[in-house]
Amino acid sequence: MRVHHEVERTFAPDRRTPLPDLTRLAQVHVVEERSTVELVATYLDTADLALVRAGVTLRRRTGGADEGWHLKIPAGAGRDEIQAPLGGQGTRPPQGLRRMVLGRTGGADLVPIAAVSTRRRTLDVLAADGTVLAEVADDEVTAQAVDGPEVRWHEWEVELVEGDLALLDDVTALLAEAGVPESEVGRKIEKVLGDRLAHAVAAPRPGKVGRGKPASRVLMARLAEQVEALRRHDVDVRRGRHEGVHQVRVASRRLRSALATFRPLVDRDVTDPLREELRWLARALGDARDAAVASDLVRAQVEREPRALVRGPVRSRIRSTFGPQARSGIREAQAVLGSTRYLRLLARLDALVADPPLTEVADELASAVLPKRLAKDVRRLESLMERVTVAEAGDDAAARSEAWHDARKAAKRLRYAAETLRPAWGKGAKRVARAAKALTTVLGERQDTEVVRAHLPALAAAAEAAGEPSYTYGLLHARQAERDRVLAARTWEVWEEVRGDLRL
Repeated sequence: MRVHHEVERTFAPDRRTPLPDLTRLAQVHVVEERSTVELVATYLDTADLALVRAGVTLRRRTGGADEGWHLKIPAGAGRDEIQAPLGGQGTRPPQGLRRMVLGRTGGADLVPIAAVSTRRRTLDVLAADGTVLAEVADDEVTAQAVDGPEVRWHEWEVELVEGDLALLDDVTALLAEAGVPESEVGRKIEKVLGDRLAHAVAAPRPGKVGRGKPASRVLMARLAEQVEALRRHDVDVRRGRHEGVHQVRVASRRLRSALATFRPLVDRDVTDPLREELRWLARALGDARDAAVASDLVRAQVEREPRALVRGPVRSRIRSTFGPQARSGIREAQAVLGSTRYLRLLARLDALVADPPLTEVADELASAVLPKRLAKDVRRLESLMERVTVAEAGDDAAARSEAWHDARKAAKRLRYAAETLRPAWGKGAKRVARAAKALTTVLGERQDTEVVRAHLPALAAAAEAAGEPSYTYGLLHARQAERDRVLAARTWEVWEEVRGDLRL
């Protein structure tokens, strides 16, 4: 499959309006017409338009240089377009593309929802040195949704090639001067679907959030946000991206934390089993994340050392050790996301957002309920930091490690709770979240030293068995032990700095 990142804007000209002279822009030297082609596309989605509602487009298109299957996924300032060959004549998408959107479709059938025919005149926007800055697609479109009327329109798409966002801004301003506005709807499929898309089934919005509004609105806004985040990063895991694994785990932890901190607002007979399933998800993806993290951390430590102290093929050993582990981990993560258990979890999360099992407490004012729950998380963290103090005075290394780990989890939970309250409490909640993040950051750095030290002995043993020097691994171990001691002292400094900010 080929991946192309597109950043474009769509404009709605009157049919009689000619394209303005783009060479008036400082970056543009000349505009050259390249070709005119006929494009025919069939768009596919689930019956409830799960893909289109999520900003995802799936189509089979013939004509033009890039004919084939196109899956477009929101990414950064634009979209990633994943392309696959046409294959046969049918409208069944390739397995790889179906698997990539499984988190959105839940395995539901993908069926044709619209047909779009486009007569496209393409122009290249060139710089003085011949660099193609952008492409302008001058499109005459004829389209029809399944069981819908035929619609026609004219549009211009300006897509960056080697140009930057400043060029797009300049083009937008120039077209506005000529009376050509940016389209309110950027994607062709949204224009075709029209009212059908507007009336598609979607989770209800929780309503305006505020301290004087029901507490349920704050919680439900957070849950809806994080269910969407989980699904958004689900695609990244399916694309083999390790950062996607991390972000899915973060979303699952944020959901678990919200259901734990604010549990009086919901029926725990429903949400406690969900919390356990979210815990399972985070743990099931742990191996994939751990291998990537360990590799990055160890390599970063090696790069900090003077060249003379890196003895033997250290870098290649790190690659040969962690590379297969990371690749295996991402395959395991993809298998988890393809499992019936995971898809059932997604369906349950959708049901949670669509029809939340709220208690009477949830109807009370946010100001009367939510700060108390945050304060409870603060007291929990304070208690665990006291436990760390006791553990540090003892000789039980395992107890010390467990105490630090529990304190880190509590600090993270407090941070997530404060993030939940930010829409209603603004700067106060932001201050608490920032303070908790400062503590979790230094505790996370300490956790990193443990991860590195755990892997270094095995790397050293493998090096010795292969007749390679093991000096560098021992050096790195000593460096990490010293860093841990420094970070331990720094942790208490941070704790004293931030503990006064841990209240609204």
